[in-house]
Amino acid sequence: MLTDSHTENATDGALFVKALNALVEINDVPQNALAEHAGVSQGYVSKILCGKQFPKEHLRERLAEYFNLTYQDMLDLGRNRPEPDAGEAYSMPSPAPDAFSRLDAVREEPSSILGSPGGPRPRRSHPLLAELLRDLTSRERVQRFYTEIPLREATGSMGGGSTETGARAITYLSFRTEWIRAKGNPEYMSVIRAFGDSMSPTIPDGSVVLVDESRRQFVKNKVFYLRHNGQMYIKRLVGTPADITIVSDQDGARLPLRPGDDFEIIGRCIWTARDIE
Repeated sequence: MLTDSHTENATDGALFVKALNALVEINDVPQNALAEHAGVSQGYVSKILCGKQFPKEHLRERLAEYFNLTYQDMLDLGRNRPEPDAGEAYSMPSPAPDAFSRLDAVREEPSSILGSPGGPRPRRSHPLLAELLRDLTSRERVQRFYTEIPLREATGSMGGGSTETGARAITYLSFRTEWIRAKGNPEYMSVIRAFGDSMSPTIPDGSVVLVDESRRQFVKNKVFYLRHNGQMYIKRLVGTPADITIVSDQDGARLPLRPGDDFEIIGRCIWTARDIE
């Protein structure tokens, strides 16, 4: 059974490793530079960053010194990061595509890290690092709880048809991850703008409509984003797979498909500020 001192040491070790990983990520620090400064092997530093080994207290102080921080500073920074899920392993982050853009924000001499190991240690601004860590925390939380879906250039007409079919994303709308995954796979979803009043009150004019493009099979009495004779529509489909009729909700107008018609279901309309029945 672990004593209180052992538990406290393990907790501090986890906080220290979280802070160390964040500092390495922000500054793109090579492992061999840390290892040379601390007087240990690069493999041992790798184990620390992966959470497989908690360094002894004297080694933690040496690693903190590399960033001109105290051991207590590292623990404080570690507390600014969200707690990982149970059993989650720490992994060494890959280098950022533009290292200098981030390095310039936290140190005066970019070459002190990217240059030869053993060069002058970088000077750090503790308040700035804390702010950057808070930004990382916020970003992680957003990515964890929300999923971005592209709002397409394409539009869907609920009247005379639309010729706008562009797949380019104008912007992105955020949906709660738990909610949207219950609807299907977000990777196959997009949002389009709908115009016209023929599908009112189901879909009012000017609505944004969430479309699941993985659901292209005909389902009786459901609303779809579709192409018919070169025009894009949002309409309800009734009938059978061999005898489909396009229906408007507002007035019940019906348009049976004829042999030779250009017709394709692009996706199922599943939401527009509420579920579509």
